[in-house]
Amino acid sequence: MIGLWLAISGLIFGSLCSYAAKKQERFTKNWFLIGFVSGPIGLLVLNVLPRLKEEIENIEEDHSLLSIDKI
Repeated sequence: MIGLWLAISGLIFGSLCSYAAKKQERFTKNWFLIGFVSGPIGLLVLNVLPRLKEEIENIEEDHSLLSIDKI
């Protein structure tokens, strides 16, 4: 009986993580698995992370500042 509850809660939190990952432009399948295994902890971690697009833009900005071509 406990296995059934764990499976149901895993599906619920996996689906919630997948939906939140899609909104934040992250990989939905990976976050489904993280949510399935870790439950609400995975959902909290995902909501704390910034959007992936913003992270990439910040990294590109940092690389352009360090570019030798501008010297």
